[in-house]
Amino acid sequence: MSKTSTSLTYGAELPTAWHATWAQALSDVCADGEWFADVTLRSSLRVGVGGEQVRLQFCNQFGDHPLHIGRSAVSAGERTATATFDGRDNVTIPVGASAVTDPIDVPVGHHEMLNVDFYLPGRTLFPPLFASASDFTCQVSEPGDHVGAAEFPALTAEPFPMPDEGDIDITVHESGPFLRTVEVASPVPHAVVVCVGDSITAMGWPEAAASLLPEGSGVSVVNRGIPGNRLRFDAGPANLPNGRSGLHRFADDVLDTAGVTQVIVALGTNDLGLPGEFEPIEELPTAAELIAGYQTLLRQADAAGIRARIATITARHGSDNYDDERERTRSAVNEWIRGLGSDVVIDFDRALRSSTSPLELDERYDSGDHLHPSDTGQEQLARTAVAALLSEPSQESPAQH
Repeated sequence: MSKTSTSLTYGAELPTAWHATWAQALSDVCADGEWFADVTLRSSLRVGVGGEQVRLQFCNQFGDHPLHIGRSAVSAGERTATATFDGRDNVTIPVGASAVTDPIDVPVGHHEMLNVDFYLPGRTLFPPLFASASDFTCQVSEPGDHVGAAEFPALTAEPFPMPDEGDIDITVHESGPFLRTVEVASPVPHAVVVCVGDSITAMGWPEAAASLLPEGSGVSVVNRGIPGNRLRFDAGPANLPNGRSGLHRFADDVLDTAGVTQVIVALGTNDLGLPGEFEPIEELPTAAELIAGYQTLLRQADAAGIRARIATITARHGSDNYDDERERTRSAVNEWIRGLGSDVVIDFDRALRSSTSPLELDERYDSGDHLHPSDTGQEQLARTAVAALLSEPSQESPAQH
C-alpha cells in the first residue's frame, strides 16, 4: 500500500495548461483480481469542463506486472481520434508508474459524454472494481481490438457484477481499471476541485455537483472517492481494495491532479465504522486523532497553495457498528470542523440529517442502510458543495485555523 507512482508524460513540450475534467481514484490491483487477455475496454464518462484537446492518464501504480496497452482512442459525439504515446500507438507502463498520452485533437464540450477505448492484447490482471458514479460505466469486449468501434461488442455476461443491494435506494455502476484521469486543454484557465472521499463520494455527488455548474463557471469538479477508504489508516490485508488512507494518498490523488486549485476532504465515516468488524478495534480513533489527521491535510494543502475544505461526517445512527462512543467522536469532530469557519467547512451532516432526529439521516436522503445517501441524498450533497464552491472566500488561509 506504500507504492508511489511515477509518471511518463508524452507531448510535454507543448506550452499548454492542462486541467483535470474527470478522474477516479485507483486502489489495489492484485487483491481478488480477475485475468483477461485480448480484450478492449470502453469507459463511458461525462466530463466537467470542455477543452480544445484531451489527454488521458493510465495508471499501473498498484500492479504487479507491466501493463501493455496496444491501442487507445477517444470518441466525443461523432468525433474519434487515436491516442498516442510519444508518437506510438502502444505503450508498456512499468509497475508503480503511470503514462499520459500525447495531446489528442478531439474538442470536448461542457459536460459532454466521452468514450475512452483501450486494447489490452496480453494477459492482464484487472482489479476488483467498486461502485462508482452513475455517469461512468466500463464495458469489456468480446476478444479482439475493438478500439473506436461504432457498435461495441460488449460481453453478454456481466464481468463485474454489482452486489445485490436489496432495498437500498442507490444507482451505481462498476468502476473501470487503469484509466485514472482525463485532462483538457483550454485557452481559458479554470479551477479544479478534487473531491477525496469514501463510498459516499464514489457514488457520485462530485459528478452531480459538476452538472449543476453552468458553462463558463470556470470550475471543474473531479471525483477521487474509494469505497471503504479511511482518513488515518490504509486498508488492512483483507480489504486492500479500500485503498491507502487519505493521509497517504493525498499527494498522488490531490496534489498531482492537473490544475488542482481546491480540495474537498470527505473522509472519516469508515474510520468510525470499520474498526471492530473489518479492521482492528485498536484503529478506532479518538476525536483528537481524527482532528490531527484533518490538520495534517490542511497544512499540506496550504503548503501546495491550494484551498482546502472539510466535509462534516454524516449521521450514521442505525448503521453497522454504531454505538454511543463512536457517535460522541463524530459529534466532537463535526463541531471542530464547523469551528474552522464557513470558508473551510462543507456541512454534509446538516444537509442530510433529520430535522427531528439529528443523529439519523432524513428518510428522504437515506438509501436504506442508514449510512449511504440515496440518489436524492447525493443530489442534496451536490447542491451543498456547489453552494460552498460558489461562495466568496475570505482572505484568511485555512491553515491558520
